[in-house]
Amino acid sequence: MNRFDDPAGRFRVCYLGTTIDVCFAETFLKNPPGLILALEDLANRSIAVIETTRDLRLVTVSRAWSRTLWDHPDAADGIVYRSRHDNSAKCIAIHHRAKAALTVLEERRLTDDPKLLARLLRKYDVGLTR
Repeated sequence: MNRFDDPAGRFRVCYLGTTIDVCFAETFLKNPPGLILALEDLANRSIAVIETTRDLRLVTVSRAWSRTLWDHPDAADGIVYRSRHDNSAKCIAIHHRAKAALTVLEERRLTDDPKLLARLLRKYDVGLTR
């Protein structure tokens, strides 16, 4: 179960980062610094650039409020929160009711962009193994 998922399973959540860096951090930095990633793990993931087709109504509160927000008549689309793995960045948890407001503009694998991958590995002090 993820940070803002409904324990009762009444709704689903799509987790997004506001930058590629924070997406990488939230996906791969769940262990202490000095982490070594397998090239295969990176090759199995992709980066998607998402555009909203309408303005989303987002709030900035903690997990304890996720269910309350879902049930509230104002029907917030999701939650803006600080990344656990990169305190300088924010993420967005979008409730599934806002799914139609999201469009994938681009999708590519991390391993298809060696310069980007190298920058992310350096930034977060992560090693790579085959």
